[in-house]
Formats: sequence, structure tokens, C-alpha cells
Amino acid sequence: MYNVYINERLLRFVSVHDLLGSADMVLKLSGDESKSNLRVLIDAFEQNLLTETMVLQSANIDKTWKTFKSLYTVMHAAGGVVINENHQLLMIFRNGKWDLPKGKIEAGEEADVAAIREVYEECGIGMLKLSKQIVTTFHTYPYKESKVLKKTYWFLMSTKDTATPVPQYEENILDVQWMNKSEIKKALLNSYASIARLLQEQVLEPEHGLLG
Repeated sequence: MYNVYINERLLRFVSVHDLLGSADMVLKLSGDESKSNLRVLIDAFEQNLLTETMVLQSANIDKTWKTFKSLYTVMHAAGGVVINENHQLLMIFRNGKWDLPKGKIEAGEEADVAAIREVYEECGIGMLKLSKQIVTTFHTYPYKESKVLKKTYWFLMSTKDTATPVPQYEENILDVQWMNKSEIKKALLNSYASIARLLQEQVLEPEHGLLG
């Protein structure tokens, strides 16, 4: 199963063995669709703003996913879900929305190393202890004359650093805040759909206990 956010709406790729879940539209695919035919379906989803969630159920999900990826320039990124000793989450305010620290993985760099580097560069927070990779997210966006599929590896981290976070202004980050549960919920009203889902499932759900 793959979840991809396109224009803040969810496109899900599932196999015939996966649960469909809730969706506004479900299309069944053989897995042998050409790039051009799949492009037509994706374009239709992008243009139909009334469809919040579309599911593509494929008889050969690996092949369908490979074809889908070939429609984009794939960019790999890594980011951190950082919790401090006061059970607060580190969030950044960039491009008018609340987000998590993340950035492009450099050539030859491991994803976990990139995640730690990005947290330090964007927030000025060190003493980071990496716990585990918790999820991978996908979203698309236009860049110049091409379309990009961004794959982001998210890592759970903790820190004992008590220094005041410092936003990386040159990366359009205007603010960095440690937030408790109520503050996170408020921030998610002005965030991205992929970030909201990540935090709802990985941080705010009671069974995780990350924020006390």
C-alpha cells in the first residue's frame, strides 16, 4: 500500500488483498496500464477538486507503482520527529504553514544521517538520539517544467538539548517551536495533510505515549 498526497488530497495505491478504507472514488486496475493511461487518471484526480480521496486497486501493485513513479522525478528526503525531555514536539513554520524539519538527502548520505543534519541545520537543535524510522511519506509538486515525487523518510528522535531553537531563515523558516499536544492540534489546522496524518498516527494517538 502506498499513500501519495497530490494537492493536499490523498491518492492511495492498494493491492487486491488490502482493505480499501474510505474513499470518494475506487478504480480497479490490471497493473498493465501504460504510462499515458495512468497519467490520464492522475491528471483527472488532480483536476477534480471534489474528490478528496481516490483509491487505485491494482492486481499488480508493484508494477502499477513502478509505472506511477516513472511519471515523476523522484527526490529523496529525510526528516525528524523530535521529542524533548518535556515531552514536546519540535515544529517549524515555513512557507506559511507548520511543518516538521526535513530536507533533501545529499549524494552518498544515509537517510538517518540526513535527518539529523536537517534538524540541526533548520532548528539549531543538537544532542539528537535517533530511535527508529517510523514512516515514509510521499507527495508531489511541480518544479520548473517537471513534476516531482518526494519520498521522505521520517525518524523518531529525542534530545536533551535545552537551547532555544534557531530558525534557518535562509530556508524560509520563520519560527521554530516546542509544542505540547494542544499546541500541535492547533498548529495542524494550518499544516499539510501528510504532516497532519503522520502526527495523528505516530504522535497524538494515546498508545504511542510520546508526549506523556
